[in-house]
Amino acid sequence: APVRALTKHQEEFEGEDASAIHAAVRKGDLLVGEGSGVLGVKIGSKNRTAISVVQGMLKSILVDAFLRLDGASLNFEGVALFHHTSNSPQLLTYLGAHYLASLIANVPSLIGSLAAFGNPLGLIRDLGDGVSDFVNEPVKGFKKSIEEMDPSFVVSGVARGTGSLARHTVGGFADSAAMLTETAAKNMAVLTLDRKYAQRRDRVMKLKAKDAKAATILEGLESGMQKLVDGIMEGVTGVVSKPIRGAERNGFEGFAKGVGKGLLGLIMKPVIGTTDLLTDTLIGVRGSVDGAAHEGMLTLHSQVRPRRALYGRDRVVKPYRIDDATAATIQSKLCIGGEEYLSHVDMVKNVALVSVRRLVILSGDGEELLLLSLNRIEKVEMQPSVDAEHFIVKIFLHEPEANGSETEEVQCDDEKMANLICKKLTEAVDQQSL
Repeated sequence: APVRALTKHQEEFEGEDASAIHAAVRKGDLLVGEGSGVLGVKIGSKNRTAISVVQGMLKSILVDAFLRLDGASLNFEGVALFHHTSNSPQLLTYLGAHYLASLIANVPSLIGSLAAFGNPLGLIRDLGDGVSDFVNEPVKGFKKSIEEMDPSFVVSGVARGTGSLARHTVGGFADSAAMLTETAAKNMAVLTLDRKYAQRRDRVMKLKAKDAKAATILEGLESGMQKLVDGIMEGVTGVVSKPIRGAERNGFEGFAKGVGKGLLGLIMKPVIGTTDLLTDTLIGVRGSVDGAAHEGMLTLHSQVRPRRALYGRDRVVKPYRIDDATAATIQSKLCIGGEEYLSHVDMVKNVALVSVRRLVILSGDGEELLLLSLNRIEKVEMQPSVDAEHFIVKIFLHEPEANGSETEEVQCDDEKMANLICKKLTEAVDQQSL
């Protein structure tokens, strides 16, 4: 909200010096110096001297440097008091001293997270994560290979670890370098003495920051080239526009200052554009690396072939068969997924999956046609259908179903398939009884 002038009563209450400072702040005429007023400020003058200009630039650079943090965190230790007796001021003093000490202890991490220094702590974290994955992922893959008797997990672990190290290294250095170049560009924008240019550039940077994580190298190059062209155009047009604008405001003195600002912008603004080109390209590199990481995770976790099937309660290892491996993978996603795989029969339109405890018949679209516990099966027989075009696998149960039926039937297209189902079920039932 805009600052309003003090009322007469407020001026009398605040005092002459304070009301003068308030008026100066409201008008924008305030200069840090050796004034005799409150807080040592001069009233009623603008920043016209060379020293005041340099002081303003240094102040802007320092404030920006110490306010831009990336990934900073503050960690305060808790306080536990047992059987403690004190009054309120003593307790407040104790807590204030404790948290002040904790804040001071966080100063090194805050300094290490400054974007002006390239966020060295963030770079160290990235490198640490990459090295950790480089060591741990192959170890995890080796353990998994021993459990599953499949060496492909070792290869996958080495690939994940190496990819993570490369990704964190490239991304970390690109991110740190982008912060350094961005800081340099912001400081050079202050040195141009063109406030409107610096403000426009800050607005563009804020808009860009929203999409920085999703940027790619090509998008970074495109954005950077646009800023380079804008910087060159700003520098060239400023040589003409600054002297004219200065002359309109302050005559010959304004014209001379405008020439100086124009020449300074002609040198600095293309350099700033070049720096922005480098910054956006580095941001694009980081975004591309992070995006490739998510795609790479899907690629690394997708297997060339289904993992080996282990048979029965003892998880017996047999020569690899792609059909058994596929059937075991399908079984792992069903209601019997927690049971050991035993066998299966491809019925062309349907599939029969046999675990150590149950039988499941699935249709071609994955619908569950039959679910039956093996301990309920008394015997299995194969019979031709009434029309003699199909064969029926008749499963006799120890106890009748709720509807009174004492059998379950599975229809097969040929005799060989029916005999195979009978054989698999008989073997499963025999193992169940052991």
